[in-house]
Amino acid sequence: MKSFKTLSVLILGLSSISKADVIKCNFTEPFINTTYSMAQQTLKIESAGEPTRTIKNVSFQIKGPGLFELQDKNKKVLQSLTLNNNGSDGMSDKVYPFEVTFAELKNMANSGLGGCESNFLKGTEQPEK
Repeated sequence: MKSFKTLSVLILGLSSISKADVIKCNFTEPFINTTYSMAQQTLKIESAGEPTRTIKNVSFQIKGPGLFELQDKNKKVLQSLTLNNNGSDGMSDKVYPFEVTFAELKNMANSGLGGCESNFLKGTEQPEK
């Protein structure tokens, strides 16, 4: 049964990701947004008050069931994504399909954790408790 569940998560993740042209991630402290384009193989990094940076030749790697990485041309991991419907930007009530760790932000207040959504997997607003 465990194998079936793992296979189901893998198939769901792969079918959703294979269609995802764009993955957008949000982080707080610092307030940064990233946008990964599968078609262009670029990672755009936007931060308030700073010029937008674009990293080219970024590949999307499937590491396991629901586990993905964005790697630069030297195979350095830029972002690690987990499809677990538990992503958070750290501030809003929105729950994202992907939980993400941004290596560049690992020493910041939120340890580089954020939330991501794609063209086909959108985050959802949670009601206040």
